[in-house]
Amino acid sequence: MGESPSSEDGNDLIFVRSLNLKATTGVDSWGRKRPQPILLTLWLRSSIALAGSTDHLPYSINYGTVTKVITAHVENDTFNSLEHLAEDIARTALGPDINAGWVKVMVEKPKALLRADAAGIAITRTKNSEGEVLAEGSDRVFVKDLRLVTIIGVNPWEREEKQAVVINLTMHKENNPGKLVEMVEGGKFDPHYNFRSVAKRVTEHVEASDYKTVEAFVTAVAKEACVGCGISKVTVRAEKPSALTFAEGPGVEITRERSFFVLEETAAGVDGKHDVFIALGSNIGDRFRAIKDAVAEVEKKGIKVKKTSSLYQSAPMYYLSQPTFLNGVIQVETTLSPDDLLKALKDIESLLGRSKSIENGPRSIDLDILLYDNLVYETPHLTIPHPKMLEREFVLRPLCDISPNKPHPLTSTAFKHHLSAIPPPPPSTPPLRTFAFLSPHLPPLDPSNPHRKTYIMAILNLTPDSFSDGGQHTHSNIVSTAQELIAAGADILDIGGCSTRPDAEQVSPEEELARVIPAIKSLREAGINTPISIDTYRSAVAKAAVSAGADLINDVSAGTLDKDMLKTAANLAVPICLMHMRGDPSSMMSLKSYPAGVIPGVISELEDRVRAAEEAGVRRWNILLDPGLGFAKDLRQNLELLRGLAEVTSGIGLPWVVGPSRKGFVGKVTGVEVAKERTWGTAGAVAACVAGGADVVRVHDVTGMKKVVDMAGAIWRQ
Repeated sequence: MGESPSSEDGNDLIFVRSLNLKATTGVDSWGRKRPQPILLTLWLRSSIALAGSTDHLPYSINYGTVTKVITAHVENDTFNSLEHLAEDIARTALGPDINAGWVKVMVEKPKALLRADAAGIAITRTKNSEGEVLAEGSDRVFVKDLRLVTIIGVNPWEREEKQAVVINLTMHKENNPGKLVEMVEGGKFDPHYNFRSVAKRVTEHVEASDYKTVEAFVTAVAKEACVGCGISKVTVRAEKPSALTFAEGPGVEITRERSFFVLEETAAGVDGKHDVFIALGSNIGDRFRAIKDAVAEVEKKGIKVKKTSSLYQSAPMYYLSQPTFLNGVIQVETTLSPDDLLKALKDIESLLGRSKSIENGPRSIDLDILLYDNLVYETPHLTIPHPKMLEREFVLRPLCDISPNKPHPLTSTAFKHHLSAIPPPPPSTPPLRTFAFLSPHLPPLDPSNPHRKTYIMAILNLTPDSFSDGGQHTHSNIVSTAQELIAAGADILDIGGCSTRPDAEQVSPEEELARVIPAIKSLREAGINTPISIDTYRSAVAKAAVSAGADLINDVSAGTLDKDMLKTAANLAVPICLMHMRGDPSSMMSLKSYPAGVIPGVISELEDRVRAAEEAGVRRWNILLDPGLGFAKDLRQNLELLRGLAEVTSGIGLPWVVGPSRKGFVGKVTGVEVAKERTWGTAGAVAACVAGGADVVRVHDVTGMKKVVDMAGAIWRQ
């Protein structure tokens, strides 16, 4: 409302409060100009020092004179609006009959709105030495205690019956300091600040709305006023009178400027391109394949896939007697209209064999439009935003992987806040779990499951100069060695043909290919189906290795040493492990400065590489991360990473590969100089990896480390 001025700023005040008058301010509902009751409050800034010290009448302001002059002026004239009336009263107060130098006018109209106590306006005016009227501060149009009913709250009884809410609105119209105020001919003022139209729009929105939180509710009301009605700044206070037994009512008050909402709007439809979020779901057959194929078909239709979320396994909702779902979200760019896009998605569903049996029932693939720019759109066949998205964790969580700060078009609340507001599932309902597919021959990784298994990646270096096993593995013994490793407990075989130890000489791409490609082919020809990782930073080697039978790429440079690596991984559509490293093997150990700390530094720099991979087209569900122990890190930093590994692995929400095996920092701690003799030190580091949340540990000594992983898992994962 129009706050009362205070004498605390050093200026004495004279005031007349709630003067009851009759004023003609516009027309009634029949189009007639009729006097209606108003309440007028005036504050006049004046020094009372002389009157206060002398008690001499000439130094005192005569309240009777002020009231008489204002009353005669108000009741003997007609005005086109409350704004017109308030402006005229201010000019009268500043005029020769009263001769105030500063005045604040607040006019309330108790009968202005059917469901509100009052509506009104408050303005502040001064005059300069020439007697011209100047604006000061902001003009405020207000609606007091607008009583409405709506669905609001999270408790079951609050979702079944509408309850009363009381809304107070203050619409701020900023004035330039010292701006001359000219009376508009006919007394017509800014139509944006018509309290009737604002109250009407807010009423229609509120009584058709459905919110769980008062915070989302008041933000939506503010957006209706700012964006829908053109208000530059608004204060919204909402109360729930029935919410607490022993209180008049709890509530929330916010003040928002139109820029708050305008800045959140995307450049919708620029050059005919629209920003769209699509939900993916499958719970029949090969769920992962169905989602991969659906995204590929989306791209075939000329719809650009900009980002993908991680994938999540979720228990069914609504219809419970069906298999577990695999869900994700993609962000796309399209020139199609909402209806044409819907048709394209339905065509893809049909192409991939979806047959809808019952509502919310099993389906091989499901593609739903969640958001289309910031459009609010409804037809018999399509509603945007998706009407049920805010109650579905399996939609909000993957959406937050892509755009956590994006506001919902109706609530103007970031999706991360909507996600945090979802109540936990009942104890009988399995929680949402992440899903990372590496190979048909390996169960999916599940980084969010505290009881998950830690997989073992066995190191198979085909290099004569590797720091601990150089020359040990050759083409002649690769198959038997792999079989031994698998029998000992290896889940993944990591094959490398170029050493990346500090200061290692880098062989040519041709030499690297000659080392690894025959080995991969030999393993596959021998019938070994264990997933194979190609340890390389070269895109040409990665491409050839995948063609030969490798399942994933392990790039120590996270795509920084070969500009084509990330695009190659995207085109191959295979998982890629992005490891943290700075520089290259010859320079990395001179790049160990982390001013903010090694853990924040590693997380931040890997987040940058994740963004680069996504921009190159790598699906988020195909990304693994590695903190890069021993790469651009000294002894203290390596130990700090292991000590704080839980912070690292929980920070980004992707699977983590950690490789401490036989590294230099292990030797420094244990005093063991020969790398291949660092088994006991490696065992301690591997246990720390399991405790810290590693999904995969990369090791040389599979037999011994399998026992360590099993023991550590029994302690920290079960």
